[in-house]
Amino acid sequence: MDFDKLMQWMEFAKKYQTNDFWNGVFDQTAFNEFMKENMDMNVQDSHQAPQPTRSNFPPIDIYVTPHEIIIIADLPGYLKENLHVSVSGSRLLLKGSPHPLITGQPVVQERPSGDFNRIIELPEPTDAHHLRAKFENGLLILSYHRQFFQEERIHIE
Repeated sequence: MDFDKLMQWMEFAKKYQTNDFWNGVFDQTAFNEFMKENMDMNVQDSHQAPQPTRSNFPPIDIYVTPHEIIIIADLPGYLKENLHVSVSGSRLLLKGSPHPLITGQPVVQERPSGDFNRIIELPEPTDAHHLRAKFENGLLILSYHRQFFQEERIHIE
């Protein structure tokens, strides 16, 4: 958390130490005013949906089965030639650039677009030569076999 945000939260806490917090908790109007006043949040344009933050794009699912780990990234509108995947231990890097479908001024734009760069913490480490990747119907599917480490007892001196 950066220093400015920390200061905003401290000011927020000071306000509610002196005001009657619980009377306004369930009042939606008071909540919206508070958010505009304290969090610098603008009301969304009715034509645009909230965009996901770049740190969580593309959306992913991670599955752990008894024998493998599967990662699915949702990348509609991207081409496999514009994607880069690399791994280092338990860190997976996904990078990509979109393929422009239409050039023009958007009137409604709800789909996320643009270059992305996301690091994903994997549940178990792997090497690049163990990772399999497939791109199909806008889904990047990565998988690798789990490595089981047998528990070993440590002698205590």
